[in-house]
Formats: sequence, C-alpha cells, structure tokens
Amino acid sequence: MDRLIGEEESSRLRLEHNRLLEQMDGHARDWAVLAIAERLLDEAQAKFERERQPEVLSSANDYFRRMTGGRYTNVFSPLGAPELRVTNRDGESLQPDELSRGTREQLFLSLRFGLIRHLGRHSERLPVIVDEALVNFDPERGLQAAHAFLELAEQNQILVFTCHPQIADWFAKAADERGAAPPETVSFG
Repeated sequence: MDRLIGEEESSRLRLEHNRLLEQMDGHARDWAVLAIAERLLDEAQAKFERERQPEVLSSANDYFRRMTGGRYTNVFSPLGAPELRVTNRDGESLQPDELSRGTREQLFLSLRFGLIRHLGRHSERLPVIVDEALVNFDPERGLQAAHAFLELAEQNQILVFTCHPQIADWFAKAADERGAAPPETVSFG
C-alpha cells in the first residue's frame, strides 16, 4: 500500500515537473521575442536620434565635434525627452553636467552657433557679439573655438570682446592656419 502511494506521488510529481518545464519553455520563448523586439526598438530609436535631429542640433553637432577635436561625436535630444545628451568617441552617452566645465562651455557655444546658423538660413543674418566667451577655455579649446568663430564669420559679422591677450592670439593663429587675413583688433588703454 505504501509502495503504491509512493509510486502515485512520484507520478504526480513527474507530471507537475513536466508541466512546469513546458511552462518555462513558453516563458523563455516569450522572453526571447520581447528581448529581440526591445533591441530592435532601441536600435530604431538610436538611428532616429542620430539622423533626425532638428536643424539647430545638427549644426551644433558639427561645431561641437570640431571644437572638441572629435572627442565627442554627437549632440542629440533623446526621443521623447526634454534633455540634451552628447556621445563621446567611445559611444558613451553623457548629460552636460557630466562634462568638464570647458567641454560644457564648448557645447553651449556650439548650440549658440547652431542657432545662429539656423536663424541665418531662415531670416536676416545679424551680427554676433560676444564678450569673454572663451575666458574659461584652455589654449587647445580656445584655438578650436577660434576656428569655429572664423567659420561662422564667413556668414555673419562677428565681434569678440576680451581683455585677455591670449584670446586675441588664438584668433590670429586660427586665421593664419586657415590662410585667412588676421582678425582686426582694437585696444584701449
């Protein structure tokens, strides 16, 4: 009697085990389908974010890439999010507050340049006036920014105010490297 009860219990447990295995296989298939779908959606969103940004961000992206010497490859706004992100050359996505102060200032200067370029395409090109915009830049960043200013100067009149001689030197060096006439400088005092 005990043996029959034991065999009956063993049979019931085997059936339960097989049922659970089948259920687990079903869940594994569902998970695989969802994982693949998630991956495809992530890739589609990343492609959209790379290729379909507003014109201002697209222009800013070009300036930022050049100003950072290619250390950062993309400026974008994630789909459905009211924030700004950048991608470094390693593919890491960062928020502006995760960047160094100098890189953050390059980013914001690039955004301004992107907006200026956008406005110039759709309305009257206005002069651009900046005061001490490069004061926190190191020499490498300053020279890269001076190159960006000279590029923007091909379409807009640019007035840069500074009391720092090295900033004027960055502009002179950038003009020399571009084969352009040196920028006009005026000193008082």
